[in-house]
Amino acid sequence: MILKLALLRHAISISLLAVPAAVEAKAITYDCDTAANRFSELILPADGIPFTVSGNVKLNALAESATYAPVARVQIATSTMPGEFPDVYAGFALFSLPADTGKTPLGSPAVQMLSYSVSGKEDEVLPRSMMTKLGAIQSFGLSYDGNNVIVNLGDNSKTFPLNITNPVVRLVCSTGEFVFTDLTITSSK
Repeated sequence: MILKLALLRHAISISLLAVPAAVEAKAITYDCDTAANRFSELILPADGIPFTVSGNVKLNALAESATYAPVARVQIATSTMPGEFPDVYAGFALFSLPADTGKTPLGSPAVQMLSYSVSGKEDEVLPRSMMTKLGAIQSFGLSYDGNNVIVNLGDNSKTFPLNITNPVVRLVCSTGEFVFTDLTITSSK
C-alpha cells in the first residue's frame, strides 16, 4: 500500500511538470490576397486575457490602384460584425507605396513602411522602416493585459492604453498579397 501511494505521488509529480504555464497554440499561415481597391479580413478569437499574438508578415505582390495603397494590418480590437471597422483598436500597419523604379535605390517598384495604429488616430510611421527591402519579412508581437497593448516591431516597441472586454485579433489586407506566417495567439491565464 505504501509503495502504491509513493508511485502515485511520483506519477502525479511527473504529470504536473508536463503542464505548461501558458497554453501553447499551433502556428498558422494566412495568405491574404486581395485585388486592387478590395480588402480581406480574418478575425481570430482570443482565449481570455492576458494574451500575446505574434508572427511574421511579408508583402508578396502589389495590386495596382490609383486610389488605395497596399496595406496589411494587425490589431487587437473590439469585436465587430464582418466588414465593419472597429472603433477601438491598437496595433500596426505595413504599407507599400508604389514608386518610380528609376528613383528608388534598388529599383524597387514600391517603398515599404511600418506604422503604429490606434483607434482612428493618425498612424505614427517608423522612419527606419522605409529603408527595409520590399518583401522583407517583418516579425511582430502584440501583447494585451486588459489595460494596455504593447506592440513590438523588430527593435521598436510602443504601449497603447486599451480597455475592452471581448478582444479579438484582426488581420486585414488590401490591394495586394500579404502572407502572415508563424501566427500564434498564446494565452497566459
